[in-house]
Amino acid sequence: MEQDNDDLLLCCAAVAAVIILDEVEEKQEDLRKGKPWVGPITGSRTIHGAFYSTVPKLIDATGDDKLPSNRVGTFQNYFRLSKEEFCLVLSKVELEIKKLDTHYREAITAEERLMVTLRYLATGSSLTQLHYEWYISVASLSQIISETSRAIYNCLKDDFIKTPSSVQEWLNISTDLEEKWNFPNAIGALDGKHVMMNKPWRAGSEYHNYKGQESIILLAMCDANYSFTYVDVGAQGRASDGGVFEVSTLQASLTSNNINVPPARLLPGCKEPLPYVILADEAFPLKSHLMRPYPKRVLTDERRIFNYRLSRVRRLIENSFGILSSTWRILLRRIDLQPDKTRSIVLACCALHNLIRSSCHPPEGTVPPLPREPSNLADTIPSVEARPVRPTEAAKMVREQYCDYLNKDGAVWWQRGSVKQW
Repeated sequence: MEQDNDDLLLCCAAVAAVIILDEVEEKQEDLRKGKPWVGPITGSRTIHGAFYSTVPKLIDATGDDKLPSNRVGTFQNYFRLSKEEFCLVLSKVELEIKKLDTHYREAITAEERLMVTLRYLATGSSLTQLHYEWYISVASLSQIISETSRAIYNCLKDDFIKTPSSVQEWLNISTDLEEKWNFPNAIGALDGKHVMMNKPWRAGSEYHNYKGQESIILLAMCDANYSFTYVDVGAQGRASDGGVFEVSTLQASLTSNNINVPPARLLPGCKEPLPYVILADEAFPLKSHLMRPYPKRVLTDERRIFNYRLSRVRRLIENSFGILSSTWRILLRRIDLQPDKTRSIVLACCALHNLIRSSCHPPEGTVPPLPREPSNLADTIPSVEARPVRPTEAAKMVREQYCDYLNKDGAVWWQRGSVKQW
């Protein structure tokens, strides 16, 4: 009986080998006859693809030079970057995404790879839709977008996602926020944003957020010009914003002060110097370097004014998220990718957002970035529980001092009327 089974297995193996050899010979025969390697749509990419049919018209569009300053040209409307910004990004990422030509076919150029990735980020279109526009296969598009997004962030992060690391740089941000938004000693607005995605395979409830959807969290801090000064992406959606902040590199850097936040400053009418603070909403814990509003159950007129003045600055980060999502509309839809690829896309969008903002507000000089690689919180968040963090007495005292200052020497003439309408 065992001998019969062995003979049967040998026969099956022989038949399989014959089938494989026939398939190999058939493919070699197709190559000798010059049959195409790709389908009819992908094979006509160099004739009908968007890179060869649409992009030249965008580049040569007439009338763009005569548009008013508040209008964007055709090229910028399509790719979200001006021609100058696109050339800058291409010069930085070209070596990372360029592929070599072979004897069998020419590789997709770095310029086309960058353009199709920008179009994907700008519209949030499905890969199938891009396939019929750019005449590139869905499998190739998936690989191109993933590689190019990663290259965009890696090549732009040192120049455009800058966490200040000197006292003067923090003072510049604080002065800008005080002049525009009337809050002293503020060095940024902090919040988290859920980026929706499809549920990963066998992920359970790790990415299930309070909205009933699957997501990863973008934790970001911005300045007065809506530019991100800190980003960290990768925490599972089930974590709270405060929990993500507690394990972030920003919290660790603020605690050890290895990013040189300025020392406390004595404000007019105050008896003690007040520390420089980051402003956030109720989802974050109250700390000496992190201010949050008073709870609604203990509000007085003075505390309502403090909440109003704090929220005027805190909404900067909400506006930054709005600008980011309206420009790179991939963030408005459910991303059908794995968490690591989704993270690369979000980081690329943040880097491109800061590039555009820097064009609106050119930096005064080159600022060295915080010596860190944004942590992938997906490995650490499972140990973070959504439990309340009791504020220290020192943190409560700092908030009371700010409340007292904003109601007296730091008051603005419209605040009481605005609080009544708020």
